[in-house]
Amino acid sequence: MTAAGPVALVAGATGPIGRSVVRALAAEGARVVALSRSGEQVPGCVQALDCDLGDPSALDAAMSTLEASWGPVEILVNAAHPSADFGTPVAELDPGVLAGQLAGVTAHAALCARVVPGMRRLGRGRVVYVAGASMARPLPGAGGYAAAKAAGAVLTRHLALEEGGAGITANVVAPGRVLDPVAPDEPSGPAAALGQELGRRLALPTFPSPDDVAAAVCLLVASPALTGQTIWVTGGEPIAA
Repeated sequence: MTAAGPVALVAGATGPIGRSVVRALAAEGARVVALSRSGEQVPGCVQALDCDLGDPSALDAAMSTLEASWGPVEILVNAAHPSADFGTPVAELDPGVLAGQLAGVTAHAALCARVVPGMRRLGRGRVVYVAGASMARPLPGAGGYAAAKAAGAVLTRHLALEEGGAGITANVVAPGRVLDPVAPDEPSGPAAALGQELGRRLALPTFPSPDDVAAAVCLLVASPALTGQTIWVTGGEPIAA
């Protein structure tokens, strides 16, 4: 970390996981810029920027504003993803819906392309992609979302291989079901049955929280030796991957 604290960019900062990551990185001394569609101020951030990651010109403008104020990004945490459809079987998945999910992978690549050159110049950097356990544990109706998250994870592991020589690490955090204590998720219908089934598979008494996911992110940010790894934050639910 630099004397003033590294510059961290958290995309998807207004979601439960993104908010926890912002707070956790700020507590570790990072100067955190929160990126979201709304530009909402998030506790712990030094600046909040609005940006549609699917718009290259909007991303370029947001990054230019960030760099002018704080300098190059040393830490990128991407917790952003398009709204997911968890109810459609793969055989009935509309191509447009699938393309919408895969747009999250394109956005992740665009973020990496924008921040990695600065990391190379610094001689250090951290990239953490927030995926999901469904990329390795199939769930009915989640095929499009899972395929996109799996693609983002693969992209991140390739980045780790390609950029390690520049002192850049790239890792994946893959949460299972996450319960936000501030806004508990109380599913109904098929989602409730799925939640019960996942609960029976846990090794721990309860599902992880957003703070648990943020703790895994901070572990990866702190370590210069961990790269190309996936940490499954699932409460001990068995993952065959």
